[in-house]
Amino acid sequence: FKMTTGSPTGTYYIALTSMASVVSKYNPDIYATAIPGGGSAANARGVGSGKVPISLSTSMVAYFAYTGTGTFKGEKYPKLRSMALAHPLIVSFIVKSDSDIKTIYDLKGKRVAIGEAGSGDAVAAEVVLKEAGIWDDVIKVNVGDPESWNMVKLGTVDAAIHHTSLPNPNLYELSMSTPIRLIEVPDELADKITGKYPYFAKYLGKKDSYNGMDSDVKVLAAPVILITNVDVPEDLVYKFTKTYWEHFDEVKKSAPFLETVNRENPMAGISIPLHPGAYKYWVEKGVEVPEKLK
Repeated sequence: FKMTTGSPTGTYYIALTSMASVVSKYNPDIYATAIPGGGSAANARGVGSGKVPISLSTSMVAYFAYTGTGTFKGEKYPKLRSMALAHPLIVSFIVKSDSDIKTIYDLKGKRVAIGEAGSGDAVAAEVVLKEAGIWDDVIKVNVGDPESWNMVKLGTVDAAIHHTSLPNPNLYELSMSTPIRLIEVPDELADKITGKYPYFAKYLGKKDSYNGMDSDVKVLAAPVILITNVDVPEDLVYKFTKTYWEHFDEVKKSAPFLETVNRENPMAGISIPLHPGAYKYWVEKGVEVPEKLK
């Protein structure tokens, strides 16, 4: 089976490519591959409709799709299920290091690449900019990475959504020729967002994450989860979840950003019920599964 991801330079593609390789290696009856896709929102639609068996999405986007709320208002996918945690995505916007844009509020009136329509990037950008009260005051460009990063480099946009690992290896490479930094999500805005959307958390982006980041910066984090459809066979989901978690060190060799996965609390940040196959595995592991995820 094929699993849709995000852009070829993004963490979803890298992570699912590594998972597919390891899962296929240890399960002769499974041959999984990862293919580029539209990101969180597109993945949730594909999995929720049964067109894709397994993929990745931010916990927030998966919750919206499962409940038909937020950016999925009027569009509900009750067959969506969760499997396991993946890495957190760090949410802010990148600008050239010499830009006069310091915080989210400074994006007012600026040209901002918010990600491809329907992507997790676009969902995250919309939430942050709307809560900041400037959604209608920015010039929105529906372009995702790596094109959006090149547009920052060329100056055709003033900023681009950062909705990926920190550092993203490809973005770090770009920063060596064009120094960049993340802009701050001020405390009052971060508190507003994390209070309203419990699938966001405050995060401190460390200096030197990219060439041009000379100091730590306050940003947001959004956990990513493996998602599947309730109709996918229990045995397949069980084997995938078990192999991913029990051969985690092998998986992260090709996707080192997975080091940030919360291995101590594997239910943290999961927003939708577990698939029976995943539930079976976690119970076997002795993990305490919250009632809402059963």
